Amino acid sequence: MDDAEDYQSLFFTECGELLGDLQEQLDRLLDGDQDPEIVNAAFRAVHSVKGGAAAFGFNDLIAFAHVFETAMDRVRSGALSLSPDLVNLFLRSGDVMDVLIEHARDGGEPDAHAVGRVRSELEELVDPGAAAREVSEATPPASDEPAPDGDAEQDEEAQARELRVVLRPGPDFIRAGHDPLRVIRAARELDLVAAEPLGEAPSLDEVEADGCSLSWTLRFETSRPRAEFEDFFMVYEAAGDVAIEDDAEGAPAPESTSAPDAGSKEEFRPEPIADAPAAEAPPEAAAAGAPEDKAASARRAGPAAAAKTLRVELPRIDRLVNLVGEIVITQAVLAQKLSETDGTNALEVAHSVEAMSRQTRELQESVMAIRAQPVKSVFSRMPRVVRDLADKLGKEARLVLAGEHTEVDSTVIEELAEPLTHMLRNSMDHGLEGPDEREAAGKPRLGTIRLSAEHRGERVIIIVEDDGRGINRERVLQKAVERGLIGPEEAPSPEEIDQLIFHPGFSTAQEVSSVSGRGVGMDVVKKKILSLGGRVHLKSEPGAGTRFQITLPLTLAVLDGMTVCVGEERFILPLSSVVEALRIEGSEVERLPEGSQVLARRGEYLRLLSLRDSLGVIAEPRREEMAIVVDTETSGHVALLVDELIGQRQVVLKSLEANFRRVEGVSGATILGDGRVALILDIPTLVSMGATSRAPFQETLH
Repeated sequence: MDDAEDYQSLFFTECGELLGDLQEQLDRLLDGDQDPEIVNAAFRAVHSVKGGAAAFGFNDLIAFAHVFETAMDRVRSGALSLSPDLVNLFLRSGDVMDVLIEHARDGGEPDAHAVGRVRSELEELVDPGAAAREVSEATPPASDEPAPDGDAEQDEEAQARELRVVLRPGPDFIRAGHDPLRVIRAARELDLVAAEPLGEAPSLDEVEADGCSLSWTLRFETSRPRAEFEDFFMVYEAAGDVAIEDDAEGAPAPESTSAPDAGSKEEFRPEPIADAPAAEAPPEAAAAGAPEDKAASARRAGPAAAAKTLRVELPRIDRLVNLVGEIVITQAVLAQKLSETDGTNALEVAHSVEAMSRQTRELQESVMAIRAQPVKSVFSRMPRVVRDLADKLGKEARLVLAGEHTEVDSTVIEELAEPLTHMLRNSMDHGLEGPDEREAAGKPRLGTIRLSAEHRGERVIIIVEDDGRGINRERVLQKAVERGLIGPEEAPSPEEIDQLIFHPGFSTAQEVSSVSGRGVGMDVVKKKILSLGGRVHLKSEPGAGTRFQITLPLTLAVLDGMTVCVGEERFILPLSSVVEALRIEGSEVERLPEGSQVLARRGEYLRLLSLRDSLGVIAEPRREEMAIVVDTETSGHVALLVDELIGQRQVVLKSLEANFRRVEGVSGATILGDGRVALILDIPTLVSMGATSRAPFQETLH
């Protein structure tokens, strides 16, 4: 990959961040926040995308972003008043920019009609009546006489001429992220024929590492309009001086100012919303520091004022994580060997191993923090999904986001977009009613979907809930009987009926549409979540709405676990699920009529499951002396019978499915200090397996 491709890849990465920021600012405006700095931040995001696009010649993106930022600039200057309709137009404009960026990155042509429709609405805001004038100008004259000199004008426009651009980088040119070589390479797309340095090159002693001491005259032989060059070089005006000399006009253009948002067109008004010009502000106001003044100061300070970040390719982080995992295993082996050694120096060595264990833990936590990312990167894509579906289905809906800054392992985040999209589609199509139906039911016409994330122990909980009609269980049951999933005489519980929607190919849609009807959405959700070592729980109340709860591990690399012994086997229980450990007494265990057992604990009874029976472990003698109380989140507290509790340890997760095959009730495997492989148990799945199998326990309890 050459430098140009590297820079382009970086540009597309930054576009994703900028559009995410744009979405966040517009959502705040939609919620009624009228802070002028929000509009300024949204404007800067669009302007930055346009400036980067100009460096690579993405003309469609440049043209649309130019109209978009001009409309937003009219809001900044007070010429346009914010309203929900205007903010919604800006949100749709952000969606169009996302599409244009995607096509610039992957190739192909965007939907010209969809892009043109939104652009026309923006242009009408910028210059009311412009569309009508364009139609009028495009209409040929009624006379049969040809327009005078029409062919000559066209020939003149098509004739190539020389155009010169004088680029004088300022002291902040390099610090602003610009590179003269990149500018010259990108300018080749505009028919560049020569790049000539101005003046003499400075001596090495005079060269500053973060400065640019040379200026250039860039000569073009081109028939392109001057406006195309103005758009291209506009991004560099913030960090230097740009002058365009066009032979077609016979006079050089005035040099641009160094204001960050300055442009050569009248519609650019970079001044923020204010009651008076900045020059007339009293000293007291300047000392107080209005929000916009602080923002301007931060922009002048440049990159040094911002938090320093370093972009690192994910495979490098993955290799570091794997190495830390191997260190954790080696430390466990060392501790195991030490416990088996007798000697006078054993105590000193034990202290050293303990110190190394703490340091290894800190290293592991630091490395995992590097790979952790907020779920905001995925959540920010979902409002567009809801808006598109609302337009397509003729429904009124809003998406409320919460907990966007909850951090999860990047490998988990990358896999979340697909299941979240399917769940939102399900909520929009099957959950939320139409506006008239909601009004008749006494609900607001505007439906609400809430997408939230939060940490609970070593797991992250993601919830998608709506205030729609809930699951139509009669319809689901009817479809299940028609498909032979259950017998006509069976009477499943409401929870069991709800779980049928996760069955492959199951759908209650009357007909197949572009939104639903093929029965693949919720099936994909369940498979994807299970593949990530998580689980999904559904709760629905007719007439009130539906709630999906996804439980995922914070990381797919390392976890704290409780090691237990069943027969000769070792198993790991995730420590975040363990509540307490109890020693079993025979009088505490009661048997129910259907054969299952319960454990009496402080005035309550807990369901009792034998890991030996659930996992099919065959070994003698059968001790089962300990009960580990675990929290299943959906089924409450359950007690698991084990032979022995060995202790707590940090384990490195290895995928069992990738290296062997999927085993029901097992989420992964790890390597113990003695070199043995221990399975990491998926507790909720184990509990559900115990509920269906109900294998009888042996009577002996020691």
